[in-house]
Amino acid sequence: MWEPILPTDYSSPGTAVLARLSDPRVEQYWDKNHLFAEQLGRTIESDAGQPQPKCCSRKGVQWDEVAVYGRDARWNGQLPRAAFLKGPVVHSLDFSKAVSDLLSK
Repeated sequence: MWEPILPTDYSSPGTAVLARLSDPRVEQYWDKNHLFAEQLGRTIESDAGQPQPKCCSRKGVQWDEVAVYGRDARWNGQLPRAAFLKGPVVHSLDFSKAVSDLLSK
C-alpha cells in the first residue's frame, strides 16, 4: 500500500518504484486518503494479538511499515492479523523470512 505522507508523495508511485516488488503475487495499491493506514491503526489498537510495531504512526495513520498477510487472509469488516508487521521499512528487511514461512505452508 502506497500513500502520501511526505511532501514529495504528491502522486501514486511510478513504474520504477512499483517494479521494486516484482513478484507476480504482490499487489500494490495507492491509498490517497489513508483509508487502509487508518484501519490498520485501529486494528493495532483494538487487537492485542496483532503484531505491535514500535514506530511509524502519525496522527493515527500508520506508515513506513512492512505488513505481510497469509494467503488465506480475508479483509471482511476488520483487517485480519498480519503474520508480520514491522517498521520502519529500512529496518524490516527480515520480512523475507515471514514470507518464506508462509509460502512453505
